[in-house]
Amino acid sequence: MNFKRLMICALLLLAPIQAFSADSIASGKTYINRVISYNEYGSGDVVFRLANPSKECFGYWINKGDPGFNANLSMIIAAYQAKTPLIIHGLPAQSEKWKGSGNHWCKLYAIDYRD
Repeated sequence: MNFKRLMICALLLLAPIQAFSADSIASGKTYINRVISYNEYGSGDVVFRLANPSKECFGYWINKGDPGFNANLSMIIAAYQAKTPLIIHGLPAQSEKWKGSGNHWCKLYAIDYRD
């Protein structure tokens, strides 16, 4: 019985880790060093770069039509202004690549503020 409880507790502790998509690529712990907002391109795309980008993602992008756009934009701006350490999760699939550049800008999947 104790072993069963221990296993349940272990699974509950690991649950938040699995909240990220299996297809997402996490950056290392870094900060945002550039943000660009487009008025018309992509109906209001926002792109941003990290101080230490991953090899898979030159930068990241969000679109005004994304369900989490407002919350993500607020977090991006706050992190940029405060140089908040974070980890960014991006979707590197070719189908999610931003069309505004020849470089591979990944679609944003999640923003993870870190200490």
